[in-house]
Amino acid sequence: MTDANSMTAKIIALVAETHIHPGIGQSTGALDLPVARERTTQYPFIPGSGVKGAYRVWADEKASGLDCDTLFGKTRGDDAGNDSGAGGLLCSDARLLLLPTRCLSDAYKWLTCPAILRRLERDCNRAGYAALNLTLPLPSGREYYGFGVTNTWLGLEERELQCKGAVDSSVIKALKAIVGVDMADAVENRLVIVSDTDFTWFAQYALPVMARNDLDENKVSKNLWYEEALAPDTIMHVLLGQRRPGQVKAFTDAIAAAPYVQMGGNETIGQGWFKMVPFLGVTA
Repeated sequence: MTDANSMTAKIIALVAETHIHPGIGQSTGALDLPVARERTTQYPFIPGSGVKGAYRVWADEKASGLDCDTLFGKTRGDDAGNDSGAGGLLCSDARLLLLPTRCLSDAYKWLTCPAILRRLERDCNRAGYAALNLTLPLPSGREYYGFGVTNTWLGLEERELQCKGAVDSSVIKALKAIVGVDMADAVENRLVIVSDTDFTWFAQYALPVMARNDLDENKVSKNLWYEEALAPDTIMHVLLGQRRPGQVKAFTDAIAAAPYVQMGGNETIGQGWFKMVPFLGVTA
């Protein structure tokens, strides 16, 4: 496996510590403020521009040893009119990996699907990690693979799914390495792999929706709106690249001292906090 410290790209897992609202700033249907979603898949995501902006604020406030202008670009041109220039650190979108979903027999389950896991494999290949070599199941509608007895039923939201077998150890090992030691113990018991079609349904309709209220000076409601969010313990991942040597390493080294970053809206009410976990690869 390539030495993690010498890699020119890195996967960073984002473990949601609070609700996350990567909003689009406008209403769609019944929801006043939905989360941002990919157009084709409807998976929630955080655009790379938002990731980069959040990382810059984090670096300014928490990682004083980093050269923010070099990593992220200057915020404005100089007095001679020269362009501000792009930064040397390359940030992908934050992609969904594990979606916490309400379960009738457990606190929650972590849902994913073959399409999501194939994306993870491709991103790891692009970053230069050793091949994950995942053995993926192919569940069909109303089937799942996970921890449990074959043919037993699992209630997730208002749906029931039947267990078709266990998740292969290659998937368990990779996800444990991705989420980090704090969450690794939960992977085997909480992981549920459903079909791509079923996952799309959960990603569209199983996210938390919260009512927000604006009160006047007499504590009477003058504005009520509904906004969607990603639940705590949602796992996403970002692929970092670089234009010049050493920039990915400088950034990831700083994470150890300041692992928490805020992304998305509602910062003043405590939302948007992720823990960053650099992916070191899967050991043999």
